Amino acid sequence: MRLSDFNVVHARSEAAQLLDDPLVHSFAGKQVVLAYISREALMDYFQVPGERQITLAQWNLVVARHLEDFKPIIEGKFERDEWEFVERHGHRYPKIIVMLEDIQQSRVHLTLDVLNLDAGFWPRS
Repeated sequence: MRLSDFNVVHARSEAAQLLDDPLVHSFAGKQVVLAYISREALMDYFQVPGERQITLAQWNLVVARHLEDFKPIIEGKFERDEWEFVERHGHRYPKIIVMLEDIQQSRVHLTLDVLNLDAGFWPRS
């Protein structure tokens, strides 16, 4: 089954701003599918130095900017059954984790340009 209606989840009250992974949700029919884009994978892909802190909100911008690139990665993992169920708020959802290898194998070219565009609006850490 094809996935549809991909969206980056920007508001997550339980999320830790410097620890949690960006979350993309989509639908397989009426079933919500959760795809977490590994923060560690993003840090490694972009070769971000460990001392640079990028917030979840900033990573969400990067993922949203490249959502079209992440869609086939997420769909491929879903179709290959590379997911597990997770319990959230009393419901079970398929959970996909996009890792560095997934990004590299997709041969997409991601950039951090969106962070440069909004640099004046983000507090310095």
